[in-house]
Amino acid sequence: MSVTTAALSLLILASATGAQPVNATAAAMKAFRDRADAYLAVHKKVAGELPPLKETDDPQKIADRETLLGESIAKARASARPGEIFGEIAPRVTSLVRADLARRSRADRKALFAEMPAHVPPLTVNAVYPAAVPLITFPPSLLQSLPPLPEGLEQLVREMLAKLAITAAP
Repeated sequence: MSVTTAALSLLILASATGAQPVNATAAAMKAFRDRADAYLAVHKKVAGELPPLKETDDPQKIADRETLLGESIAKARASARPGEIFGEIAPRVTSLVRADLARRSRADRKALFAEMPAHVPPLTVNAVYPAAVPLITFPPSLLQSLPPLPEGLEQLVREMLAKLAITAAP
Protein backbone atom coordinates (compact mmCIF):
# COMPACT_ATOMS: atom_id res chain seq x y z
CA MET A 1 0.00 0.00 0.00
CA SER A 2 1.43 3.40 -0.91
CA VAL A 3 1.83 6.20 1.58
CA THR A 4 -0.83 8.22 -0.24
CA THR A 5 -3.29 5.32 -0.14
CA ALA A 6 -2.60 4.76 3.55
CA ALA A 7 -3.08 8.47 4.33
CA LEU A 8 -6.35 8.58 2.37
CA SER A 9 -7.54 5.43 4.14
CA LEU A 10 -6.84 7.02 7.52
CA LEU A 11 -8.69 10.21 6.52
CA ILE A 12 -11.69 8.22 5.29
CA LEU A 13 -11.68 6.11 8.45
CA ALA A 14 -11.40 9.20 10.65
CA SER A 15 -14.26 10.96 8.87
CA ALA A 16 -16.41 7.81 8.93
CA THR A 17 -15.96 7.42 12.69
CA GLY A 18 -16.33 11.14 13.35
CA ALA A 19 -12.87 11.29 14.92
CA GLN A 20 -11.04 14.58 14.53
CA PRO A 21 -7.27 14.86 14.42
CA VAL A 22 -6.02 16.04 17.78
CA ASN A 23 -3.61 18.94 18.06
CA ALA A 24 -1.26 17.76 20.83
CA THR A 25 -0.49 21.30 22.02
CA ALA A 26 -4.18 22.21 22.17
CA ALA A 27 -4.96 19.00 24.05
CA ALA A 28 -2.16 19.69 26.54
CA MET A 29 -3.40 23.26 27.02
CA LYS A 30 -6.96 22.05 27.59
CA ALA A 31 -5.74 19.51 30.13
CA PHE A 32 -3.76 22.25 31.88
CA ARG A 33 -6.79 24.58 31.92
CA ASP A 34 -8.95 21.80 33.35
CA ARG A 35 -6.42 21.09 36.12
CA ALA A 36 -5.96 24.81 36.81
CA ASP A 37 -9.72 25.31 36.99
CA ALA A 38 -9.98 22.38 39.43
CA TYR A 39 -7.24 23.95 41.59
CA LEU A 40 -9.01 27.31 41.51
CA ALA A 41 -12.30 25.62 42.47
CA VAL A 42 -10.60 24.09 45.53
CA HIS A 43 -9.10 27.50 46.37
CA LYS A 44 -12.51 29.19 46.09
CA LYS A 45 -14.28 26.47 48.09
CA VAL A 46 -11.70 26.54 50.88
CA ALA A 47 -11.65 30.35 50.99
CA GLY A 48 -15.45 30.36 51.24
CA GLU A 49 -15.36 28.02 54.24
CA LEU A 50 -13.02 30.27 56.23
CA PRO A 51 -14.29 33.06 58.45
CA PRO A 52 -14.26 36.30 56.46
CA LEU A 53 -11.41 38.72 57.01
CA LYS A 54 -12.83 41.97 58.28
CA GLU A 55 -11.39 45.13 56.75
CA THR A 56 -8.12 45.85 58.51
CA ASP A 57 -4.90 47.78 58.19
CA ASP A 58 -3.13 45.27 60.43
CA PRO A 59 -0.58 43.42 58.26
CA GLN A 60 -0.36 40.59 60.82
CA LYS A 61 -4.08 39.85 60.52
CA ILE A 62 -3.76 39.78 56.74
CA ALA A 63 -0.69 37.50 56.95
CA ASP A 64 -2.49 35.21 59.42
CA ARG A 65 -5.43 34.93 57.03
CA GLU A 66 -3.10 34.10 54.11
CA THR A 67 -1.39 31.46 56.24
CA LEU A 68 -4.74 29.95 57.23
CA LEU A 69 -5.87 29.90 53.61
CA GLY A 70 -2.61 28.27 52.49
CA GLU A 71 -2.79 25.62 55.23
CA SER A 72 -6.43 24.92 54.37
CA ILE A 73 -5.67 24.53 50.66
CA ALA A 74 -2.72 22.25 51.48
CA LYS A 75 -5.02 20.11 53.64
CA ALA A 76 -7.63 19.95 50.87
CA ARG A 77 -4.90 18.98 48.39
CA ALA A 78 -2.94 16.66 50.69
CA SER A 79 -2.30 14.21 47.84
CA ALA A 80 -1.00 16.88 45.44
CA ARG A 81 2.11 15.95 43.47
CA PRO A 82 4.78 18.11 41.83
CA GLY A 83 3.86 19.01 38.27
CA GLU A 84 0.27 17.84 38.44
CA ILE A 85 -1.24 21.18 37.46
CA PHE A 86 1.17 22.17 34.69
CA GLY A 87 1.68 18.59 33.51
CA GLU A 88 2.51 18.27 29.82
CA ILE A 89 2.92 22.02 29.26
CA ALA A 90 5.85 22.40 31.70
CA PRO A 91 8.46 21.38 29.07
CA ARG A 92 6.88 23.83 26.60
CA VAL A 93 7.08 26.64 29.16
CA THR A 94 10.70 25.75 29.91
CA SER A 95 11.43 25.80 26.18
CA LEU A 96 9.79 29.22 25.80
CA VAL A 97 11.81 30.63 28.71
CA ARG A 98 15.06 29.25 27.27
CA ALA A 99 14.22 30.56 23.78
CA ASP A 100 13.45 33.99 25.19
CA LEU A 101 16.75 34.04 27.06
CA ALA A 102 18.63 33.00 23.92
CA ARG A 103 17.12 35.90 21.93
CA ARG A 104 18.12 38.49 24.51
CA SER A 105 21.33 40.46 24.42
CA ARG A 106 24.07 39.59 26.86
CA ALA A 107 23.28 42.79 28.82
CA ASP A 108 19.58 41.85 29.07
CA ARG A 109 20.41 38.35 30.27
CA LYS A 110 22.85 39.74 32.81
CA ALA A 111 20.20 42.13 34.14
CA LEU A 112 17.64 39.32 34.44
CA PHE A 113 20.05 36.98 36.20
CA ALA A 114 21.18 39.77 38.53
CA GLU A 115 17.68 39.66 40.05
CA MET A 116 17.98 35.97 40.83
CA PRO A 117 19.01 35.02 44.32
CA ALA A 118 22.22 33.06 44.68
CA HIS A 119 20.39 30.24 46.45
CA VAL A 120 16.75 29.23 46.41
CA PRO A 121 15.61 26.53 48.78
CA PRO A 122 13.79 23.68 47.07
CA LEU A 123 10.20 24.60 46.23
CA THR A 124 7.77 21.90 47.27
CA VAL A 125 4.09 21.20 46.79
CA ASN A 126 1.85 22.85 49.38
CA ALA A 127 4.72 24.86 50.85
CA VAL A 128 4.71 28.62 51.17
CA TYR A 129 7.02 30.41 48.74
CA PRO A 130 9.97 31.54 50.88
CA ALA A 131 9.40 35.16 51.90
CA ALA A 132 13.16 35.78 51.92
CA VAL A 133 13.44 34.82 48.24
CA PRO A 134 12.43 37.68 45.95
CA LEU A 135 10.18 37.01 43.01
CA ILE A 136 11.89 37.67 39.70
CA THR A 137 10.49 40.29 37.35
CA PHE A 138 9.73 38.75 33.98
CA PRO A 139 9.77 40.83 30.81
CA PRO A 140 6.29 41.41 29.33
CA SER A 141 7.37 39.86 26.01
CA LEU A 142 8.21 36.61 27.79
CA LEU A 143 4.93 36.57 29.71
CA GLN A 144 3.00 37.21 26.48
CA SER A 145 4.72 34.26 24.78
CA LEU A 146 3.52 31.85 27.45
CA PRO A 147 0.25 29.94 27.20
CA PRO A 148 -2.74 31.95 28.51
CA LEU A 149 -3.44 31.34 32.17
CA PRO A 150 -6.71 31.25 34.07
CA GLU A 151 -7.38 34.19 36.36
CA GLY A 152 -6.21 33.55 39.89
CA LEU A 153 -3.04 31.59 39.16
CA GLU A 154 -0.61 34.50 39.34
CA GLN A 155 1.23 33.37 42.48
CA LEU A 156 1.46 29.77 41.34
CA VAL A 157 2.81 30.89 37.98
CA ARG A 158 5.32 33.30 39.50
CA GLU A 159 6.69 30.51 41.68
CA MET A 160 6.84 28.11 38.75
CA LEU A 161 8.57 30.67 36.54
CA ALA A 162 11.06 31.51 39.27
CA LYS A 163 11.96 27.86 39.53
CA LEU A 164 12.09 27.40 35.75
CA ALA A 165 14.24 30.49 35.30
CA ILE A 166 16.68 29.23 37.87
CA THR A 167 16.83 25.78 36.25
CA ALA A 168 17.01 27.32 32.75
CA ALA A 169 19.97 29.50 33.69
CA PRO A 170 23.11 28.65 31.73
